[in-house]
Amino acid sequence: MKKKIGTIINEELVFKAKQVALSKNCSLSQLFEDALKMYFLAMESEKTERQKNIAKRTQGVMKVSPPILKAIMGEEGFYEAD
Repeated sequence: MKKKIGTIINEELVFKAKQVALSKNCSLSQLFEDALKMYFLAMESEKTERQKNIAKRTQGVMKVSPPILKAIMGEEGFYEAD
């Protein structure tokens, strides 16, 4: 289902978008819809990449003093899974 929206866009962008839509023989609405789809796909891809690289970004030695580490590991339930 399609929904009509109203928005305000820089007139230079509108002019360029109309030129592209004309050259692709599609409507301005279709051009905007396609652009939004591409944007959302790129955002999802970026999110997936960030999640994949979490191990790389968090690897390394934890800088915690021995007394603090001992206190944390001594906490009740530390080794229990949820």
